[in-house]
Amino acid sequence: MKCSKGLLLLLFSISFTQLNAQALKRKYRGIYTGQIPTYEVKMGSNTYVVKASEIKAYLDRDSIFLEIGTYRYASGYSLENKEKQFILSAQREQSGIPEQLILDLQTKTMIRKGLYPQPDATLTRSGKLPRR
Repeated sequence: MKCSKGLLLLLFSISFTQLNAQALKRKYRGIYTGQIPTYEVKMGSNTYVVKASEIKAYLDRDSIFLEIGTYRYASGYSLENKEKQFILSAQREQSGIPEQLILDLQTKTMIRKGLYPQPDATLTRSGKLPRR
């Protein structure tokens, strides 16, 4: 009797947490490409120009893989649902600053919020993810 009550409680708690979990629909997953524009960085009395670089985001159901120039990393993400857009927050390795991406559901474009002084980059969906 005690075992069945415990099992019932466990099943109830698991089903409740699964109802709150959000997954990204298949039509929004894929490869998003764009370009980070040229910008200037001021360090002390010197000003340096950073060239434009290409950015690719491979968005899957539960993870994201980013390529920014030669820098590559993968991460899981959390999803926040706003009106007609999703806000994805992904943790970067060895950094306390999260990567923030805003996915517009109508146009299927993504805006990567740049870290100051880096400007925001607009990414457009360029294709589906390759099969595993």
